[in-house]
Amino acid sequence: MALFQYEALDSLGKKMGGMVDAESLTEAKQKLYKQSVFLTAIKPLSMQRVKPLLKRADVLNFTRELFRLLKAGLPLYESLLAMEEKYRGSSGQKLLLDLCEQVRAGRSFSSTLACHAKTFDLLYVAMIGNAEKTGRLQEALEELSLLLSKRAQVLKQLINALLYPSLLFGFCLFVLGALLFYVVPSLQELFEGRDLHPFTNIVFSVSTFVRQAKFFILGFFILFLAGLSTLWTRPEWRQTAYQSILRIPVLNKFFAKVALIRFFRAAATLLNGGVPIVVAFSEARSTMGHPPLEKIIQKAEESISHGAPIFEQFSGHDLIPPLVPRMLGIAEKGGNLDGMMRQIAEIYEEDLEKSLTFFSTVAQPVLLLFLGVIVGFVLLSVLLPLTDVSSFANS
Repeated sequence: MALFQYEALDSLGKKMGGMVDAESLTEAKQKLYKQSVFLTAIKPLSMQRVKPLLKRADVLNFTRELFRLLKAGLPLYESLLAMEEKYRGSSGQKLLLDLCEQVRAGRSFSSTLACHAKTFDLLYVAMIGNAEKTGRLQEALEELSLLLSKRAQVLKQLINALLYPSLLFGFCLFVLGALLFYVVPSLQELFEGRDLHPFTNIVFSVSTFVRQAKFFILGFFILFLAGLSTLWTRPEWRQTAYQSILRIPVLNKFFAKVALIRFFRAAATLLNGGVPIVVAFSEARSTMGHPPLEKIIQKAEESISHGAPIFEQFSGHDLIPPLVPRMLGIAEKGGNLDGMMRQIAEIYEEDLEKSLTFFSTVAQPVLLLFLGVIVGFVLLSVLLPLTDVSSFANS
């Protein structure tokens, strides 16, 4: 099936436009005629112009459903066609229509997926391509479903661990702003012309300063949001910011652990699918998102291609835990490298989950304590002058 873009007039004579899917231009015109629209222009929609994009969750659902349809005995084209009918009218329809059209035209499934590189990454395409050569497409989709599910699980753990502390920190800033901009100024007139405690002077001075610099603070906040928006839309800037974050030792080790989980799970999946070790490392390296570790893996690929032991390439690096080369050495002797890599990924997934849980558990009381100290300090600064009865008697 193909997608056609049309312009037409409705029954009231108003201009309208849209898209319709059909086997041919004639069928598309017939469909629109049955909808009682007066067609003024129609043309095939170029997928190169549309560039449909699926989210990560959509790619996972696509992979799972395609695996189930193939497992049920449907051919690839019929499976894609059934999915296109199910998701008709959604954002993914254009992509599914393009996949159906190209597969029906005789192109391989992997080369069709490669045309949508922003949706299906290099690892996904490589696994499908290798599966087509070995006749293991159904098994490859099942492995990809597991791999994408694990990735989504790690990402969900990261979000869950950071979400509540972030909201709590935002609430702390909101309360602090309310105190300094509204509460303290309303009380400042009450103590005007009196000798005040140093605590009270500090709070009043800070409140006066932030109120005088409110436009500067507002401008800084707007620039901060604009910077975040720019980082989100510009991959090259986002990469630069990420590399700056990696210079912080604690965060560098944390993100290295995440990258190793991605690498070992992807490499295990590729090796299980029959991909050679060097090629598997090269494809899995593209999923890491950690430049220092990627350089280590790239050097390992070169050494392994010349016959060097695999476990030695992971030894002596600060970002790689000592347990990794030890387990890889055992796997090389036992001939179960893909299984051991999967075990390594699972071990560090559990370790990552414990670290995130600890961070979330510690961050909440720390932020609450910070909020309590700030509010308590402001209240104390206000209450101290009220306890000085003599100042009121002399006023």
